[in-house]
Amino acid sequence: MVDIKIFFGPKKAFEEFVPSGDILLLSDLVKIADGKITRYYDSYDFLVGYSENYSGISESAIQNFDMLLKTVEFDEIYLQNPPENIKRLIKNTYDDVTIEVYDYPKLTSEKFLKINAEFNQRIIGQNHVKDELLISLYDLLKGYNDDKPICLLFYGPSGVGKTETAKFLSEVIGEELFRKQFSMFQNNKFSEYLFGGAHMQASFSRDLLERESNIILLDEFDKAANVFHDAFYQLFDEGIFEDSNYKVSLKNSIIICTSNYLNINAIRKNIGDPLFFRFDKIIEFKKLNKEAIEKILVNKVNRKYGLLTDEDQNLIDKEEIINYFKKYSDDLVNTRQISKFVDEKINMHLVKHYLNENSDE
Repeated sequence: MVDIKIFFGPKKAFEEFVPSGDILLLSDLVKIADGKITRYYDSYDFLVGYSENYSGISESAIQNFDMLLKTVEFDEIYLQNPPENIKRLIKNTYDDVTIEVYDYPKLTSEKFLKINAEFNQRIIGQNHVKDELLISLYDLLKGYNDDKPICLLFYGPSGVGKTETAKFLSEVIGEELFRKQFSMFQNNKFSEYLFGGAHMQASFSRDLLERESNIILLDEFDKAANVFHDAFYQLFDEGIFEDSNYKVSLKNSIIICTSNYLNINAIRKNIGDPLFFRFDKIIEFKKLNKEAIEKILVNKVNRKYGLLTDEDQNLIDKEEIINYFKKYSDDLVNTRQISKFVDEKINMHLVKHYLNENSDE
């Protein structure tokens, strides 16, 4: 009797789930079935199929996946993130089937308090955001959200902390942020990616299954063509994303969508009220004031200085250059611009010195 274990989750966790032994990869099993590999063992301890292996299987082989598994004798079969039709076929064919779902790190009290303690040092000039964020996350902390995701919309000028907030949350909770740029979602190519095309094609759902984080960042969400927003009603309501091939659970996740619009009415008009009112919280990120810009300037100079060699550090008077940079604070508006300004000015100073030192060579 074959013991089949289906695992839904990221590759790293799946590899820890699979025991050591004499294994055959699903991709090699397909080659054996096609006659492309003729020399192999009569039996293996188990078969291992990774998410990417299904894309190398023909549609007919997918429909007859149970027959494919009988090509070689196995004691155990481990499959990561199979398409829904494969999962149904296996459950209907085999008696001993176990389904394991990866348990993503949770928002604990310790992490919640860390967000409160460190937010203002990490996200400069958006002190009001912290309170709104903690209010939104409290349901997740206490389990009042009924396993549904917490759906947040961050809006405001570019480069003032929206994406950085998502990165900060990801770091505190201890996960690698899952991030997609939605401004690219404009044509039919992305329609197939989002709604599902042939099983061998890349898809948003398969990427979600492979994610290492339960924090989902959809950057510039409002810039996607309106038809793509229709895919998110069930996700925001129930924590389920489903396409023609996969069904993904995002229970207890934090879904953050960003917009560079400066007012709520513009966002409502763009994405429509049905989706707009599905957000649990809509949080404004404001234009940086002079105090915030100067604080970011200091942080950027300190970071840049820390990257320099001892030789280059000796050529820079940090306090002097910080005071010099502050004279330009009225012309700076966001963190990206400040970073470029600091890098350019410091590098300009170092390059001039380097050229002078080496002018006779």
